[in-house]
Amino acid sequence: MATPPRYFMMEDGQRTGPHSLAVLLQKAEMHALTADTLIAPENEPGIMLPLRDFQVLCSELLPERVHYTLGAHAIDRVNTTEIPAALSVQEILSDNLARERAVEGQLLKSARARTNNRRRDYVLLTVAGNAFAALAWVLFPGTPMVVVSLLGFVVIYNVSLAWVLYGVMDRY
Repeated sequence: MATPPRYFMMEDGQRTGPHSLAVLLQKAEMHALTADTLIAPENEPGIMLPLRDFQVLCSELLPERVHYTLGAHAIDRVNTTEIPAALSVQEILSDNLARERAVEGQLLKSARARTNNRRRDYVLLTVAGNAFAALAWVLFPGTPMVVVSLLGFVVIYNVSLAWVLYGVMDRY
């Protein structure tokens, strides 16, 4: 099995590689590879040539860009004046019911409801966090800075805990 070609290249005055074609393509997408970048095939590492000398490789790594211009444009079609027939609600409903009946046996049965441990965890974490704040209030002196910081902690902790457990997380 033949190995894909690999290439050495000069980056910031240093020889790097050998690089696969995928790596060279990534470097070209990041504009770290230009037509002037020196490159050498792995089987001829001593001959460093600009990428533009390898026509096939250059066209694959640096494809020609499409240049868009403003100008006259031909109109291919025109809006029609015909009004399509309106859909009736009964047609849509009967179509939906027919499709539902057609796949009725193929649909998955609803799984039983998962147990909900969120309430237990919420109560446990709320009691633990507030007990931690109460312990800190008892151990540290009752300066206004400590009291305000602990009140802020309690509010942010309780609100974020409720948001994470009931807003962000799914039932578990």
